Amino acid sequence: MRNVVSSTPPIPPPRRSNREGLSITDQRLLRERLLTAGLWLALVSGVITLLYIGKDFLVPLILAVIGVYLMKIVAGSIHRFRILNRAVPEWLAMVLAFIFIGLLGYGLVVVVAENALAVAEEAPRYQKRLVALEQKLADRFEMEDVTVVQDAIRGIDLGAALGNLATTLTSLLGRSSLIMLYVVFILLEGRFFHAKFRALFPERERREWVSNVLRRIDRDIHTYLGVKTFVSLVTAVLSYFLMKITGLKFAEFWALVVFVLNFIPTLGSIISTILPALVALLQFDSLASFLVILIGLTVIQQLMGSFVDPSLMGESLNVSPLVVILSLIFWGSLWGIPGMFLCVPLTVILMIVLSNFQQTRWVAVLLSKNGRIIAN
Repeated sequence: MRNVVSSTPPIPPPRRSNREGLSITDQRLLRERLLTAGLWLALVSGVITLLYIGKDFLVPLILAVIGVYLMKIVAGSIHRFRILNRAVPEWLAMVLAFIFIGLLGYGLVVVVAENALAVAEEAPRYQKRLVALEQKLADRFEMEDVTVVQDAIRGIDLGAALGNLATTLTSLLGRSSLIMLYVVFILLEGRFFHAKFRALFPERERREWVSNVLRRIDRDIHTYLGVKTFVSLVTAVLSYFLMKITGLKFAEFWALVVFVLNFIPTLGSIISTILPALVALLQFDSLASFLVILIGLTVIQQLMGSFVDPSLMGESLNVSPLVVILSLIFWGSLWGIPGMFLCVPLTVILMIVLSNFQQTRWVAVLLSKNGRIIAN
């Protein structure tokens, strides 16, 4: 007789279970997942703690890295100029860019030094005008019973607000010498980058893959910082001429505020419009100048933010508004006003980096506004 081999699969041995009904394998997997989650939680908590403790060191360093990128953007523009049918040498373009950025930083320090304290000193007078304006409106429109509006107006402390703003800008730009020192050492260290890179990745295929990823990240960061700086600068210049023509005091200082706050989407544009308009309301006796500044700044912000910025930026700033608000709160809580200024650049750079790796691309998609991220 032929032996008949049964095709029925063997019955697996029963899985050992504990009293809760979980098998030994399930318990092990659960323990591993809990351990992994705990390690990630500890890592994130440690990173946040280090970010908070090291803010005095990290903020100038990050600004220096951004400054290096801006220098390279300026150097690239200078390199494209042709003198006697010859392009400007790269080393000369970098030197000229360093001088340009240094002079620009020095100019910003001078503007803040000359105007910040004067703005803070004007705050008490503006506060009195604000109280008088509130009383005038209350008498004219019979607002005696509208205590909520009165309390809100009287609760505005212009002295503290303008003083904090001036102090923050003074402190931030006061570190310009440290930032420039970081820039110099970063540029000097860049000479040895290729040698270190080849030593880290001796295999040719691996080195080419990493090089392509870093090149894409570098290109996208260049695009974002270049476009955002250009748009913020044009917005500040147009706002300066508007405020200067109307006779607003400290137009240079408010133009600098517009430039800095324009890096914060939506909220920064609103604040940089309201602050000069409010000062105009308190400075001028007529409403005409106030309305000109308010409407003019609003038009400039809408034109640059809704048309010029998206057309130049494309999908580079496709960040979810909820993510912007959350990052604003997070970085503002960690680093104060400098964190609010850096929150969107850091978030966009993080999205750019994550979008270039298949394993983390999904995180960049979640951070985006509509699911579309920069094509690699």
